[in-house]
Amino acid sequence: GPMFGRVNLESQERFFAQLHSMYKAGVHLHQALRTLSENTRHPVLRHIIREMRDFVVEGRMMSEAMEKYSEVFSPLQVNLVRAGEHGGTLERSLKEISEYIRREVKLRNQVKRATFYPKVLLFVLVVLPIAANAIITSIAERTGGPAFTILAITSSVLFWIFIGLVAFGWIIFSRLLLPLPTVRYVWDLFVIATPYIGSTIRMLTMARFSRAFGALYGGGVPLATSVVLAADACGNEYIRRRMYPAAQHIQEGKGIAESFASTGAFTAITLDMAATGEQSGNLDSMLDHVAEQYEDEAEVRLDKMPRVLAVALLLLAAAVVAYVVASFYMQYAAAIEQAGS
Repeated sequence: GPMFGRVNLESQERFFAQLHSMYKAGVHLHQALRTLSENTRHPVLRHIIREMRDFVVEGRMMSEAMEKYSEVFSPLQVNLVRAGEHGGTLERSLKEISEYIRREVKLRNQVKRATFYPKVLLFVLVVLPIAANAIITSIAERTGGPAFTILAITSSVLFWIFIGLVAFGWIIFSRLLLPLPTVRYVWDLFVIATPYIGSTIRMLTMARFSRAFGALYGGGVPLATSVVLAADACGNEYIRRRMYPAAQHIQEGKGIAESFASTGAFTAITLDMAATGEQSGNLDSMLDHVAEQYEDEAEVRLDKMPRVLAVALLLLAAAVVAYVVASFYMQYAAAIEQAGS
């Protein structure tokens, strides 16, 4: 499942949005699922929707079918659908899921846009010496002039074996090892401890938790369960583990803000808004405000971060270009001197 059974968030958001629209218009659930199974392009999602339709036709819950595919549907989505099925608010649950995924897609796209230019610069830095060697070799073969190598290590077979092993190791790490809780915990702890980047990640984590908690609590999911599932959706294993005890404190009868504060995982703004929402009875809307505030602040940081990183990479690129040019003329002059002597 984690390697080959993934369904991207865009396909999920489209499915839940269309299902919500059809269900809201009065189309029976099994008929809506039948229509979507025929029109969905993603092959894995199409199979899942057909199985969901079969469950509904047999009189079973759609959430039961979703629960079978934990690599596709998160516990948050399953429990929101289950709460809607039992409470008669399935339309609202589908809308909450669709809006939550839409915000998550928007957030991920912002991160991708912020890191695209630095990634291109880093790629150019790697390719530049290799391209210079290829051009020099091509000209030398056609003119009979001197041939030499800039950064000779790039022509070594061992170098490319090392690069291949690093790339393969990263794939294994990101696809197989990183999903393991212990490895993910250490990695997320390292990310949180990184200056500037860590504080930005913490903001995004608080935003995800607040969005998920507001959707779950507003959808009728019990308070302690909402805390656990929202922690699962926060996107950081280190912070998730620190959030978990809050659910136990709530079950023991403690207040929401007090339970959050006892974990040390929540920011001051989140705690203040949670206390205000607890007193006013608008906890879900208060946490939605927290999510909006942190998303806006994180967006500003994500705009600044690639600019600073791009300047650093441009200076590094200038140094690499200067080295390539200087190395070329020095080796060219040495080759001509050797040929003349």
